[in-house]
Amino acid sequence: MDNLGDAIKLMFAKHFVDVGACPQCGARLYVPKPKPDIGGACPTCGYIDSNNNVKRTDEDWTLEANKNDQINYFTSNSILPSLNMMSNQFGNMKMMPELNNVVGVAKGIAGRMARPNHRVIHSLFSGASGRGKTHTAISIINEVWRLTNYQYKFIFIDYPLFVSMQQQAINDREAQKLLDRVMNQVRTGADCVVIDDLGTEPQMANDWNSSKFNEIMRYREDKDIIITTNLAPENIADKYNEQTMSRLRKFAKGNFINFKENIPDYRRAM
Repeated sequence: MDNLGDAIKLMFAKHFVDVGACPQCGARLYVPKPKPDIGGACPTCGYIDSNNNVKRTDEDWTLEANKNDQINYFTSNSILPSLNMMSNQFGNMKMMPELNNVVGVAKGIAGRMARPNHRVIHSLFSGASGRGKTHTAISIINEVWRLTNYQYKFIFIDYPLFVSMQQQAINDREAQKLLDRVMNQVRTGADCVVIDDLGTEPQMANDWNSSKFNEIMRYREDKDIIITTNLAPENIADKYNEQTMSRLRKFAKGNFINFKENIPDYRRAM
């Protein structure tokens, strides 16, 4: 036993069972071993699961384990401005008539993505700021997780933040490690990569932002990717290059969503 903290953890493990993540703070929920069917409690924030007296089946435990695995993978390999955005779902979208078609197409994308051995999906969400593009993209993530019982690996890259981190990484080894890890998963690990806000990134003198997006599209040429952007499709080739746009078009048929100007500002409508 190395220290008092290890001794406390060992004693805690003898008397309590980990039953999953706390929905309030993300820490762990525990129940006492003699009463495994009561609601879990979080010692970090004090949350108590109201679903007490509910027996958990083997399928429940498997689903919980899958969920924890996918969320841990997602948070470890994504570049996010805030985890709060991950609560976005189709069910809590601020619906308006102008979004009906958008949601219908997006749900279709999620349904196809959830099918085993589906045809590769390259999806582009294009439109002005504040039209609900990011909410829709995250809703697809949550819907695919629901449909597959958390059997699908997503990562999310806020592209302006991703580019800004490159400058930070020059003098920050941890930032560089994160960038390297993210790119490694873009290349080999993730089932789907979401690139958010392409085209609004800061312009670096060495054109690193353009070359990095071109690299991402080389890696994802035959893999699922969702891109949200303020750019019109024809301007993506101008800003990056035609070869990259050609890779994006490869599996884009039926997966393009135009967030039209007649959609009210989504943020103001919230």
